[in-house]
Amino acid sequence: MEPDKIVTAFCETLNNSLQESLAYISDDCVYQNMPFPAVIGPQGVLETLQGFFEITGQVRIETIKQCSVGNFVMNERIDYFEPPKGKAFGLPVAGAFEISNGKIIAWRDYFCMRQFSEGTGLNL
Repeated sequence: MEPDKIVTAFCETLNNSLQESLAYISDDCVYQNMPFPAVIGPQGVLETLQGFFEITGQVRIETIKQCSVGNFVMNERIDYFEPPKGKAFGLPVAGAFEISNGKIIAWRDYFCMRQFSEGTGLNL
């Protein structure tokens, strides 16, 4: 599968099941929500996203644009959340992914902390 198709499939799967989306993450994947610390592998992704989803509710990703060069894929997205203790909001996100052997080996998401804080009601 081509790198851009892997990222698309990953995002679509993440919309429905965090656990199933981990099949696209390599054992040594480095995942980082900027500016938070990086985590490693499927377990790190699982623990990080479970923590976020407790605050934000499950994500629904809408990819606006996506491009790839070789094994590098970038997408511009709106990540939609419905926090259990707040109102629904959309967060603009830029994602950078690196693919090797059919798996995501690096994933970095960039977003505005102010918008995240306003959406979740958290003071970060």
